[in-house]
Amino acid sequence: MQEIDSTNATLLPSQILEEKVWQKNLCSGCRACIAVCLADSLAYDHNRNCPVQVNPCIDCKACLDACPRLPDNLEMIVSPEIIGPYLEIKNVRSKESCSRFQNGGAASALLAAALDEELVDCALIMGLDRWSQKSHPRVVWDSGDLEKCAGSKYTSNDVLESVKDLVKDQHVKNIALVGTPCSVQAVGLLRRSSNEYAVKLAQKVRFMMGLFCFDAFNDSVIEKITNVIGEPSWRIDKLSAGDGLMTVTLRDNRVKTIPLPALAEFIKPGCKGCGDFTARLSDISLGGLGSAPGMSSAIIRTPEGMGLFKIAEELGYIESWDGVRIEAIEKIGKIKLKRNGF
Repeated sequence: MQEIDSTNATLLPSQILEEKVWQKNLCSGCRACIAVCLADSLAYDHNRNCPVQVNPCIDCKACLDACPRLPDNLEMIVSPEIIGPYLEIKNVRSKESCSRFQNGGAASALLAAALDEELVDCALIMGLDRWSQKSHPRVVWDSGDLEKCAGSKYTSNDVLESVKDLVKDQHVKNIALVGTPCSVQAVGLLRRSSNEYAVKLAQKVRFMMGLFCFDAFNDSVIEKITNVIGEPSWRIDKLSAGDGLMTVTLRDNRVKTIPLPALAEFIKPGCKGCGDFTARLSDISLGGLGSAPGMSSAIIRTPEGMGLFKIAEELGYIESWDGVRIEAIEKIGKIKLKRNGF
């Protein structure tokens, strides 16, 4: 898919990414290049906030097809449309309850249906160290473990790095993956690719669920939050960003808030290169904006997404209604586009 111009003909893929993405602080941190590199040439450098080459490159160029920040790829995925293509838009929530669910627990319910009905072998989502409040990728094999991972995560978007081992596992045929727009863009690019390494990864992602995302924060934001609220990290039960506030729910049900502008210095640099608020290349997009209270807005985009949604609804995992306020989603999406220069 990726065509390299003559000036880059002698450069290795990692050198092209270094020149066009990493040195310019455009890297989203999605780790798609690491996930698709079966030669283990790349590793993530947390100090630089981007990957680095650590082993010899076999010059397969799969990483070039995966990167959502490479200029040639960016041209294919940037759009002035906020909502993007869809089949239906619904208010949705889980029919089960959990104190850590946000926006009705729709993502957890959809994943539970996929796992219980054996539509996928596993789900790849972000888990959380509830002592430090730092998130990390987690492979879930049983729907009973989904509640342990419930709730939004704001300090990482590196879910794709764990795909590497799943791609190599011959027993894993189909995966459900939940990610922010940069991760969704990467999978969308890989789905379009003809590169053999890219195809191996893309073929295993049966369902790609995208999350509405305005910004992601680096891990240092947790220390800032704990300092502001005057509580240790382990007292935090849930974080929720919206309406200009970071809302912190503590284990004893007390609630404290922090204005989001106070956390602006912790936004990942690569977020400034993103023009996608609603994860337009996903099968289903989910977010709290525009929905009825206690529910998620679900943008069902593909036949695969519609199939999963209908199965979950018919089997009683979710319930849904019309009435999503599309204009509210578009308003915030346009603000993100304008702020990031698109």
